[in-house]
Amino acid sequence: MRGICLVALIGLPGAGKSSLCTWLLGQQAALRVRHIVHLCYDDFLDAGPSAELAYKEQRRRIFGTIEQLITAIQEDIDWPAQTRRRTASNSDPSSSGHLILCDDNFYYRSMRHKLHQLCRTSGCVFGQIHIARSLDLCLRDNSKRSGANCVPVDIVRQMSDRLEPPGSEAWERNSLTLHILDMDERERLLLGFISSLLEMPAVPPATESQQAQDQSLTHRLDLLLRARIGALLQEIAQEVDRRLAGQALNNKRKQILTRFRTEGGGEEAKGDAEDEALNYYVHLLN
Repeated sequence: MRGICLVALIGLPGAGKSSLCTWLLGQQAALRVRHIVHLCYDDFLDAGPSAELAYKEQRRRIFGTIEQLITAIQEDIDWPAQTRRRTASNSDPSSSGHLILCDDNFYYRSMRHKLHQLCRTSGCVFGQIHIARSLDLCLRDNSKRSGANCVPVDIVRQMSDRLEPPGSEAWERNSLTLHILDMDERERLLLGFISSLLEMPAVPPATESQQAQDQSLTHRLDLLLRARIGALLQEIAQEVDRRLAGQALNNKRKQILTRFRTEGGGEEAKGDAEDEALNYYVHLLN
């Protein structure tokens, strides 16, 4: 299987993500990769009022393009037409790896987790680079963009308030956060980080049994949450209060299940550790 590393770029508009990708496209010799693909979401998205497709549907289509690209690389078939012009080629026959740079804001952790899941099921290495630039500097550089490339100030501020940086969950362990640094130091960190990702052994695609285990863990957690809700409701005497509490607790149950799927809470846990992970999420009801 051809080695593929997919890296998600995290940061506000104006943080410098696209500039970083442009620089990386010129580092093939240093990274010793066969292809580097810069997949910029802005090239695919149309957020204007006349857009034919809803924003979420457009993102689903981009995700489908990434799936097709990974399959094309692994099976050595024609790449999706949308990615061909964003590819830099290296004629060095000793270079075999492939680096895919997903250039988007990715301010919600769930946006990145979907890419991690794709990497897990297709046998790719997943990594993240968070460009932690200040809001003021991002707003300044975003304002210099022309036309539709300039994101409205209120949207940038909203993204800043909602941005979820890489956390401590197992699936986010391959992460690099870049602050304002000396350029030479910044480049050294970048090359070292990406080289370490490219040197990681190819990950076997998740089997059907592994995927079924993930679903089974979610089902187990749902049953535990329902049982806990039942116990909590028995402590409430008034029927009206019990009904209102039941609605609130069930809404919270759904939020906890979504968080569990997003964070991959039981992804690497076994035995007692698995039970401990599930209990952690059950206690979020309290």
